[in-house]
Amino acid sequence: MQEVNIPIILQAGLSSRRKDFVDYLLMAKSRLESFAHNYGWQHLTEKAFVDTWEIYDDKKAFDRRICEMAGMPIDTELPVTYSAVLEQRILISVTPELYRQNYPQGDEAEAFSKLLCHEMAHRLHIRILDGNEEAMGPVWFYEGFALFSAGQFEHSFQPLTKDKLLAMFSEHERGNYQHYAYAFRQLAIMAESFQEFIFWPSQPDFELSLNRLLQQNFQIREG
Repeated sequence: MQEVNIPIILQAGLSSRRKDFVDYLLMAKSRLESFAHNYGWQHLTEKAFVDTWEIYDDKKAFDRRICEMAGMPIDTELPVTYSAVLEQRILISVTPELYRQNYPQGDEAEAFSKLLCHEMAHRLHIRILDGNEEAMGPVWFYEGFALFSAGQFEHSFQPLTKDKLLAMFSEHERGNYQHYAYAFRQLAIMAESFQEFIFWPSQPDFELSLNRLLQQNFQIREG
């Protein structure tokens, strides 16, 4: 059995659940390592992604901590669905119950461990790109990668239409994460090489490559 050798900082009233939280983190770590192994990136998971984990059962306290870390005014209003972040090797999250309450759309098997895996997957993505965060691509792509890595919404997967995919590509604001998960999984299946697909956003012909991929695959379906 693996061990968690990092401090887990709990709000008052959560101390009796420490073992449960250790189990969640172990499941998240195992999930990400399995994903990385499937694509030959296991060496990138050898160094831990997290040094400390802070858990909050109060959304306002969680939001204040995030704002404090980001250097924003502590009264900045964050989206109600915002439930975890991993920055400066510090993982900060709400409790499983608060996550389910604030993001019922994401309620699925192993939802909380998948949330933690999602945050670590962003760090894995950066390691795959040799530290180049600019190469992670647009929001739908890097969030899609994390969702795909964590297995979020995989059992409810529904391919999107060509028009919906094209509309998502042109979005400038954060959209529906479930659609990001579907779109990324759909495109990853279409791509000849997933390992190469991850590097597409860093190429000058990224949009052209996406359009070619859609044209080829949707022509096949229609034909």
